[in-house]
Amino acid sequence: MSGPERGTAFVERLTARRPVPDPGGAAPSPADLERILAAATTVPDHGRLRPWRFVVVEGAGRDRLARALVAGLTELRGPDQSGAAVAKMDKKAYAAPCAVLVVASPDPGASVAVWEQVASAACTAYALVLAATGLGYGAVWKSAAVLGTGPVRELAGCGPDEQLLGWVYLGTPPAGRTARRAPAGDPLEGRVTRLGG
Repeated sequence: MSGPERGTAFVERLTARRPVPDPGGAAPSPADLERILAAATTVPDHGRLRPWRFVVVEGAGRDRLARALVAGLTELRGPDQSGAAVAKMDKKAYAAPCAVLVVASPDPGASVAVWEQVASAACTAYALVLAATGLGYGAVWKSAAVLGTGPVRELAGCGPDEQLLGWVYLGTPPAGRTARRAPAGDPLEGRVTRLGG
């Protein structure tokens, strides 16, 4: 396969439907998880500040995540939540065999603007998805309204300058189930301004 053909195949892979993790499937092997996390740290990083960190949640850690999410829901919306709302929030912790919480950890004293550091951290979440997909795992980046609540921030060990950007679910994919992709048609219409040419 020539260079241009490899490039075309790579772009087609980026735009193809991606598998989602099976809640009852297997988490990435320790070696694969290490590769996925390492790949995520290759994102643009002005100043080489590495303004991110990850919290890997597996096994019994999902119980801790569930408790934190439900406690965050109570903090956010009060104690009188319906059983359905609590169950829906609790279920998020078990949607995949592994979840990687992505924390933006900027240095406010650095010469690089904080927004740029947070943007770099956000890139790691997408890179996690791409790396996991490349290894054949299902991967989806998710978030919830409770990200900024005390219980969830405490679970992630967030300091005052840190921000939880959501989590990436990882696991072996079920047969035939895929995540959404870009809408059909021209997704760039109205979103691109051309100067010159």
